[in-house]
Amino acid sequence: MELTKQQQKVYDYILRFPGCTTRDIIRDTFITCPSGRITELRHLGVPIISIGHVKYPGAHPFEKYAIKEEPTPVPLPVSVQAKQLALQMSA
Repeated sequence: MELTKQQQKVYDYILRFPGCTTRDIIRDTFITCPSGRITELRHLGVPIISIGHVKYPGAHPFEKYAIKEEPTPVPLPVSVQAKQLALQMSA
């Protein structure tokens, strides 16, 4: 998947700082409309999720974003792999 420069900046920022808000992204990346880039990334299949809200005095609540990471499969011990292979061969 090929991302634009702004999409890549937003993706990298959210990945590095889970729980960041659009305000954080604007302040640190100078991208003035990160919510638009987040919407584009979601349409491209990036699993960006909302993990809550933060409210600043005198402002509406801001969503906090994170990228949902897929669980890393734990490799099976060699002895279990050998048993599974033996079962597959006998079937």
